[in-house]
Amino acid sequence: MMKLTRLIGNLLLILLLPQLTIASSLEISPERRKDQFPEENGYLLVPLPYSIPGVGEGFFLMGYLTNIFNSTTDAFITRVEGDAEGWVGQVDEFPLYKRMIFLNAMDQRITKAAVNNYKIRGMNSGKDEYNIVEVSQADEQRLGLTLSLYDRRLEFHTSHNNSEFALTTIRDKNGKIISSFSPPYGQESSSWVHDITLDLTDDYLDPRNGLRAKLAYRSNPAQTDRDPDFFTIDSSAELYLPMRAHDTLALNYYQSNAFVTSEGVTDPTAIRAELGFNCPPLDTACLQAEQELVDTFIDQRSNGTATSLGGNNRLRSYPMNRFQGAHMAYFGAEYRMNFISDAEPFDYFIWKDVTTSVQLAFFAETATVAESRNNLWDERRTSYGIGARMLTASGSVYRADYAMGDEGNEVTLFFYYPWK
Repeated sequence: MMKLTRLIGNLLLILLLPQLTIASSLEISPERRKDQFPEENGYLLVPLPYSIPGVGEGFFLMGYLTNIFNSTTDAFITRVEGDAEGWVGQVDEFPLYKRMIFLNAMDQRITKAAVNNYKIRGMNSGKDEYNIVEVSQADEQRLGLTLSLYDRRLEFHTSHNNSEFALTTIRDKNGKIISSFSPPYGQESSSWVHDITLDLTDDYLDPRNGLRAKLAYRSNPAQTDRDPDFFTIDSSAELYLPMRAHDTLALNYYQSNAFVTSEGVTDPTAIRAELGFNCPPLDTACLQAEQELVDTFIDQRSNGTATSLGGNNRLRSYPMNRFQGAHMAYFGAEYRMNFISDAEPFDYFIWKDVTTSVQLAFFAETATVAESRNNLWDERRTSYGIGARMLTASGSVYRADYAMGDEGNEVTLFFYYPWK
């Protein structure tokens, strides 16, 4: 209890410190290059391919509107087809009070998905040591508020999140059924996220000079008497150094730590009964998959789970959620070459915006996860690669990355910069 009280006290101090020093910070921060609340209209109405490591491939049928009615509001609704199916709707930065208070909302309804589930946590598993988890439900709702001050140099975010999923089938990596669940194995979660961002860069959307720091708290309260109660603290620091005429060297350090306040049920017999595999005595594949899942549950309920590695943000050559543990640390670097600085309007009937920059990026990243903070960096993985981005006046970033690592190569087609 004393450790928790001290941690909360330190967190409050960190949250209050930027407000106490904001005046001096503004004096040393670079001037903003442009308006931090762009209102240039843009839209995209088109099917687009997606390729997300660990989730699969397919296409979006997307309607994307930016800066609706000359405001800061962005909205999209997307139908997902392919390896995953369902739809996602989102509204960002709906202004409630001038350019200070904004509403954000998201609703996701996925009716089909298959994701890689690696057999052990940490970094000691091999590339092919995973099963495929099929779900018939992966729903999530998020409602949040943003308070933006000092021309977006200081922002507070708070949001409430609900999620629910239903597991139907576990297959081996070749697609053979190991176990089916009837009825599906379901789980729900509810959490609060609070974070603060101090942005001392020359541009909120496309920084090329300056420093940005972020601190986030996420609650993970127990939903049943079987679940653990824990929270995570994530911290991030980004440094942007101007190079040559228009290039930028971007550096990012990210750390995530889970803190368990109350363990969940960790008795292996109780977890087996909860999962309901009911493996035949001689079915070694089913028994092994069951034991691996039991071990994962024990780690999750004993240590909590920090932000994972892999996918489109960190360690891009690895599938989504490739590496998980109670603690994570990451370091990434990108050299971004900017080729267009003048605004170039375009209107292709289904796609309208104003190009402000075309970017070629070279990146390298290394990261680690562990169940104990003392073991961070005992094992690590790396990725490196090249990316192309198009930035627009509406604030959109269209990104394609090709990443390489010791488990192969991955292509990511997505919106937004990495590290978001």
